[in-house]
Amino acid sequence: MIFDDDTRIREACAKCLTDPSDVDAYDDLMNGTRIIGRSFLRLYNIMPSMTTRMVYSSYSGGGIISFDRTISTFGQHGKTLDGVIARYRLKDVKKLNLAIMYDDSNSMTAWWRNKNMGATVNESQSPQSYAKVACLALMEGLGKSADISLWTFGSRAEGPYNASANMYRQLISRNGSGGTRLDLALQSLTDQGWHRKRGSKVIIVLTDGVPEVGRSVYAEDVLVNMKAFELIRNIQYNHARFLYIQLHTDDSRRFKKSGGYTMTEFGAAIEKMGGLVIDVDTANKISDSLFKGLQQVLKRR
Repeated sequence: MIFDDDTRIREACAKCLTDPSDVDAYDDLMNGTRIIGRSFLRLYNIMPSMTTRMVYSSYSGGGIISFDRTISTFGQHGKTLDGVIARYRLKDVKKLNLAIMYDDSNSMTAWWRNKNMGATVNESQSPQSYAKVACLALMEGLGKSADISLWTFGSRAEGPYNASANMYRQLISRNGSGGTRLDLALQSLTDQGWHRKRGSKVIIVLTDGVPEVGRSVYAEDVLVNMKAFELIRNIQYNHARFLYIQLHTDDSRRFKKSGGYTMTEFGAAIEKMGGLVIDVDTANKISDSLFKGLQQVLKRR
């Protein structure tokens, strides 16, 4: 983390979860994540993709004269000043579309960890608080330069939410909703036609486990694994890039096998499919990894 301490921001996030009407906590959260987002944006110099094209027009004192086109115009219409053709390169900024898929499974929460892992975890120290701050920092950092859609997934998928559909409040209010049904979120994205949008398309997944139903039934979880892979392939076929961030917050989740895969094995399979996988071993590096990963994935062709 390049900041001295983000404890206050995570505590504000936890307060907003407990009391959505706490205006002071919400202001602290948004102001803090805005500073983080803009700082990382400058640090990694994240810029939208651009395409360059050659433009030809009548010469008006700018650009370079295109002798071939000028001679051709003179031959067709006679020698006139209007027949002198100039050429210059024009850069078009490609629209950046981001689909953020936030893991709202129970294991991301403090209450589940306190109940099932024999630990004492404050809400501000839970994986979901770190992940929410990272997502909000990305949303605030990019601001109006990207079209951002949010999906959340637990035992069900919800979304898409955007800036005009209460996206921030929807993210902050999540507090665990069962399993890890990434496949349902990807299916919803496909059904909405997001993968066919024009411009650059990046899907960002933040999760602390392998896609699963949540009942520890091997056959069910294998089907969910396979469905997630199938949907990722179909989405990538439409030139969408895939950034998969795995939160290795503890060994009990890191080495747990759900269906046919551990987290390491599932990530390796996504890498073979062309996705960028980043393992985050320290929770307070999530924001850094998110921005660094976005920078790297945008450079891919």
